[in-house]
Amino acid sequence: MIFTKRKTIGVFISRIFTIFDNAVFRALVREGKRLDYDIVVFATVGYFLTQSDYDVQEKNIFRFAPVEKLDGIIIVPDSYEEGEFRDLLYDLMDNRVTCPVVAIRHEGEKYDCVFTDEDEAIRPLIRHLIEDHGLTRICFQTGFPGHAEGEKRLNVFRQEMEAHGLPVPERAICPGNMWTTCGADAYDAFFRDPDNMPEAVVCANDYMALGLVRELRKHGLRVPEDVIVTGFDNIPHLGLDIPSLTTVQPDFEGMVVNAMNHLDRQIRGRMVRTKQVRISQMGIFTFGESCGCGKRPADYFRDASEYMSALLEEENDQDTSMSNLSIDLGACEDLTQLHQVMISRRVEDAHLRDHYLCLFGEPDDLMNENSSMACLVHAIRDHQDYGMPMISFERSQLLPAMAERKDEPQMFFVKLLHQNRHNFGYSVSQYDGTEISSRCYTQTNALLSIALENIHRRSEMIQLYEERRLTSITDIMTGLMNRRGMMERLEPVWHSLSGRKVCFICIDMDYLKVINDTFGHSAGDYAICLVAEAIGQAMPGTAFGARIGGDEFIVFLPEAGNGEAETFINVFTETLKRLNLREDRSFTVTASAGYEVVPLLPSTTIEQCIQASDHQMYIVKEARHTLREK
Repeated sequence: MIFTKRKTIGVFISRIFTIFDNAVFRALVREGKRLDYDIVVFATVGYFLTQSDYDVQEKNIFRFAPVEKLDGIIIVPDSYEEGEFRDLLYDLMDNRVTCPVVAIRHEGEKYDCVFTDEDEAIRPLIRHLIEDHGLTRICFQTGFPGHAEGEKRLNVFRQEMEAHGLPVPERAICPGNMWTTCGADAYDAFFRDPDNMPEAVVCANDYMALGLVRELRKHGLRVPEDVIVTGFDNIPHLGLDIPSLTTVQPDFEGMVVNAMNHLDRQIRGRMVRTKQVRISQMGIFTFGESCGCGKRPADYFRDASEYMSALLEEENDQDTSMSNLSIDLGACEDLTQLHQVMISRRVEDAHLRDHYLCLFGEPDDLMNENSSMACLVHAIRDHQDYGMPMISFERSQLLPAMAERKDEPQMFFVKLLHQNRHNFGYSVSQYDGTEISSRCYTQTNALLSIALENIHRRSEMIQLYEERRLTSITDIMTGLMNRRGMMERLEPVWHSLSGRKVCFICIDMDYLKVINDTFGHSAGDYAICLVAEAIGQAMPGTAFGARIGGDEFIVFLPEAGNGEAETFINVFTETLKRLNLREDRSFTVTASAGYEVVPLLPSTTIEQCIQASDHQMYIVKEARHTLREK
């Protein structure tokens, strides 16, 4: 990891659930081990169509990622559908990154890049439709605005159509979202006019092709008999209900291998980069049934049926697991309960080898997103419960030293945990294999975020309640308890003191009215606070005091006799004398104190004890006044 002597490569990628991502992860694990690098994947979720508050908080990954400590970086710009994500990614690379950067699946001018050469990828497919099939009316479904690869494939389409003397009217181009849900938009754009329907539709990726084929079926159009549909990416097992696609397969794993080798040469000083390096990858043109030129193997339907059945069963199990996890995490009142839930359910994601939950802040100030520290509050290592370590560390380390493995490189997935406007911390996950259960990964982190939000709100409510409760039982002027606070402190333990001796000391300030009338009420308030301060300094650790009236105080000494009472009064009197010398005032603050030692009976009440000590205090006060008059 970043804190070890092993070098670390960071990967920035969004929406980790596609066949592309798992191909990347396979190659990263393999190449990381071969070249001896730790890999840290900074994962985000951001959708072009939603742009929700959740997406807004996801963008904090670019501020959080400790790129200054990375030795190399791989970025996948076109995986960030929402344009602001890409802008923040580029801003991060331009302003904070000093290590080598390689972009994969992306052909750009700013960074070294490994990409599929569109001239050698989609161009043969378009020529196949024009030259081999003799088609002239061809439409193109591109990606959302700003999707780099979609726009490049569209440019090649335009070039080939122009080179063959074929028109490309405006209605022949339709934007899509690179997912199956835009099939209806393509149908509306291309097929509503029965007199101008295309002979073929080239889709910028297989997912959009899948959505269009299914939409065409709804309207009674057959593929390839009525119209040819092609894709890009060669995603396997799109479904048994549609023809296999004529498509292009990029070499995703080859991209990662080239990117890792290129970074390794720079990191180890085996090459000096003087200009942008561009590494193009060949695509593989694959014939499918959707143009009529390909045919599935004889055992395809059997294999696909078995695969889909297993996948459906796995998804049903995952849905049930996620529902149960949602219920359990939703009931968590604190981090201890959250840890217990995550431990009890770890067997359900059998491939999750290590899982760490790190919250911003330190143990006494958790979920403080402004802190430079993080605290490890939950740990699973090698599938085993490693408890709640509560280890503090610089968050730029990502993990404390306990997560280090000196004997093997690691690949971690880092995901920010947030809800609404709060960033609580992040999770760090490592898997046994080269593929992650991406649905589980994404949903689990979302549920963790919701659970942390609930715990955070509950903590705030408890803190607010405690502040209000303390206000209700505290004398605002002196900081001592008020009468209500004293009763709240004593009543729960009163009966347990039965049979023991306790002492109540009543203290009443002398001449408060004279001070108020002569020097003003602010002077009277000062005098009251001075008495309270002397009480606080004189009390032993087991005692407590309260202001129960304007200038009247009670001190409770548990299991105390006459000696302890006399000692307290003497210490209090001397302390008050000393405090009077602190300021040059025109008056001296004095007080009278009387006490009552009470052997508690079951029938003895707190009020009886207070009244008894109050009576003793007035006896002392009268005696002092009589002495002064003489």
